Amino acid sequence: MIGHGWTSQVVDNALPAYLPGVPDVSTGFAAICGLGAGRRGRDNAGVPEAAATPLPRRGRLWVILALALALGALGYALVDIATKKAGREVVRIEGIETAQSTFGGIPQEGDRLGSSDAPVSIQVFTDLQCGNCSAEFLATIPPLVERQVRPGDAKLLMRHYSVAQNPLELGFFGAEAAAQQGYGWQYTYLFFRNQDEAKRFGIDNEFLESLAGSIGELDVPEWRKYLDGEGGSSGAIAKRLEGYEELGTQLGIRTNLAAIVSGPGGTRTLQDGPSLARIEAAIEAVR
Repeated sequence: MIGHGWTSQVVDNALPAYLPGVPDVSTGFAAICGLGAGRRGRDNAGVPEAAATPLPRRGRLWVILALALALGALGYALVDIATKKAGREVVRIEGIETAQSTFGGIPQEGDRLGSSDAPVSIQVFTDLQCGNCSAEFLATIPPLVERQVRPGDAKLLMRHYSVAQNPLELGFFGAEAAAQQGYGWQYTYLFFRNQDEAKRFGIDNEFLESLAGSIGELDVPEWRKYLDGEGGSSGAIAKRLEGYEELGTQLGIRTNLAAIVSGPGGTRTLQDGPSLARIEAAIEAVR
């Protein structure tokens, strides 16, 4: 489960500390100054006699002093809020608009991106937590989507494949839950695009949910519910990931991004981070 057992079964990361909610200083200031009573003109009707009676001079001095202290505190709070630097507690997701423009409007179901009738299929084996895989994915997949997938000439099939010893990496679970709603490729793109942020913040439930929340049409409560129900070591997600791992082992997939390009003319296996030119040449060869 995303809250407890699921996380501990995959990776043991401490949850980050978040910035506390900033108090509404204007409301507190209004209360001190008596601005929340909703008075009309100088009408004191309905005000208790003690509240309507003028204060003696010494009492007024204390009120003035209290107001001065309140104004000083308000000014300090505003300056502090305005000058506060971003710390590790704030997850800043980049590439949201690019993810939408790259993958939006293309048929997407489960691991597949593109038309089910596309004559060429490309299995993409990659590891979300691999630095080289990130650079290779970002350099090849977006242009490949625009030039081959969007026109209907090819379809992509995601294969989350760990180059580490543990095939059940935490990031894979978030991406698979997004794929359940048809947003797995956006999620994978955003994860790769924000790998530096993942290093700074740590890969945990909060980071994964920040990515999910960056995909405008993804239903985050439903995403979380799917993780809670299927994110355990014996759940549907783990079984799919283990299937990808077994397939990659059978195909001899090595480290870095790999692409298996298949079509009417045969199959081409491209290893070790193939360039866009190599992938497109394989598409032409098997088309």
